[in-house]
Amino acid sequence: MGMMIKDSTTLDILVQLNRRFEAEALHEMVELQREFGVFSLQHGLQQSFALLGIVPHDWTERRRWYRFLEHLRSYPSDLAGVNGHDRVIRAFKDDLESEKALPVSIVCHSAAQDPRVTVSHGRPVVFSLETHVIVSIPTTPGREARQNIAEEARARRVQKRGKK
Repeated sequence: MGMMIKDSTTLDILVQLNRRFEAEALHEMVELQREFGVFSLQHGLQQSFALLGIVPHDWTERRRWYRFLEHLRSYPSDLAGVNGHDRVIRAFKDDLESEKALPVSIVCHSAAQDPRVTVSHGRPVVFSLETHVIVSIPTTPGREARQNIAEEARARRVQKRGKK
């Protein structure tokens, strides 16, 4: 998420997502999925999350959040032939439509270590006693992403000077 939205916005969104899909809220989410098909490949994550009110409060960041959700289409996933955006939708849809839905936790992992969106089952935090569906999004901290871009730009300028 690093270059797309502020790190503080990322934290805010993670809290919103994890609260909306925690065990106590799960029954309501299952009902919303059954009634309205909130998560479907027929519409994007932007529409699903906007419908649920999972958005940054700052309008500038909201536009960036929506761009990031669309950008997930360019991410690979742990399923062959499925992009990161569609993998997230499938994870929510499959869980909420299953016979025994589990809470869903969204976490981030280092994009440098694994560039894929991954989905697994487990305990997302040490103090949790419940099994969750864990959706992990590859992320580069904003400061690190900006530093990498600056270094790449410097290298291109040096290379360009060398060709003259």
